Amino acid sequence: MGDDAVTRARRGAPALAAGAAVAWSNAALPRLADRFGWNRDARSAATLAFCAADAALARSHVPTAAGVAAGGALAGAGLALVRPVRREAPSNRAKWVLVDIPLGTALPEELLFRGALTPALEAAYGRRAGAVAGPLTFGLWHVGAAHSAHDPVLPTIGVTAGFGALMDALARRTGRWWPCFVVHWMLNASGVILSSGSGISSPEALDP
Repeated sequence: MGDDAVTRARRGAPALAAGAAVAWSNAALPRLADRFGWNRDARSAATLAFCAADAALARSHVPTAAGVAAGGALAGAGLALVRPVRREAPSNRAKWVLVDIPLGTALPEELLFRGALTPALEAAYGRRAGAVAGPLTFGLWHVGAAHSAHDPVLPTIGVTAGFGALMDALARRTGRWWPCFVVHWMLNASGVILSSGSGISSPEALDP
């Protein structure tokens, strides 16, 4: 079997990583947070650790059939068992902008999605398929957050998937994922700084 054939036979890793991401964000993290009483800092640390591990998984080699089957099962379970994350108002707005948003939201998400998952999906399944699957997974990552914020789920998936596609395009253009981290951080932080108490920019809605 040639190198290309071996590669085609081991395209399961990014599919498995995508499914694991959907399951983590929507089902596993909320249950672990409830079980162990994790506050925002603990949830941020756990999510950063998960995203680093899942990014490594996306770059690994897993047989295609096994990876796709397991990834699909994980994604389905994550969406079927979705549970909102317990939310608390930020005690310090400066910490929220300078620590919670960059380290709890922008860094883990960009490290995983732009740094590893979308590039791995594109390498495994082709540019077009990966350019759809990566942002879609990013949109599905936010289903639990939509429930927590009492936002409509389908529009949330659409908006976050669209944002993911824009960040993927930026990553392709620059050849780096860290500019996406900076943009993501600045956009979320701007929402906090410019907050006027509206539902979309309130602490409840923007909690990482």
